[in-house]
Amino acid sequence: MKRFYLSLLLCAIGSLAIAQELQLENTANGRSLTLKPGSTIDLHLELPAAQMVRTNNRVLTGALQAPEKGLLQILPVEETKQYIFENGLQREDKTYYEELLGRQPYRLPLEEVHLICYRTPAVERLNKAGKALMAAGAAGALLVAPLASIDYGEGSFNSDRYFRITGYSLITAGVGVAVKLSTRKRNFAILQPGESPDKNRWTLKILN
Repeated sequence: MKRFYLSLLLCAIGSLAIAQELQLENTANGRSLTLKPGSTIDLHLELPAAQMVRTNNRVLTGALQAPEKGLLQILPVEETKQYIFENGLQREDKTYYEELLGRQPYRLPLEEVHLICYRTPAVERLNKAGKALMAAGAAGALLVAPLASIDYGEGSFNSDRYFRITGYSLITAGVGVAVKLSTRKRNFAILQPGESPDKNRWTLKILN
């Protein structure tokens, strides 16, 4: 039994030792950033060229997973395909994966990625808190303030209470807006074939 647990421990240590990491490196200043598994990520992928289509773009949104076998992995939540046709017609198709039974990560070659929008798990939680504050502030100003200011017994309206509650609600909503704006996803344009390395772009690589 001891040998069994020891072998499990050695396997776990071995898997950590060979775990791969996804890293971005800036082409202008050499600054690097390791992308954390579990982060929220949008991957902008160019779709294959099609007849009568001027531009087409695929955006895959989900939770970043650790790379495997030299491929980027994402657990998909949503996918958007956008098309602009030669005649100016535009079309957008959406697919939702979150409720899919047996949902598995997508594996993608690095060279398919054109743009990454990225937010760490901690920043994602702050962003959700900002949205909650915005909703609470709006509800306070539009619903709570007028209802709480009515004196139903006398049929009068307490304007002082109304403006006080509205003021607090607007402050709450303002804090929520500030938090949401400060926790937007960071955008990283990936260096494409033919582009000058002197451009302020990022290269995407997998490290062992």
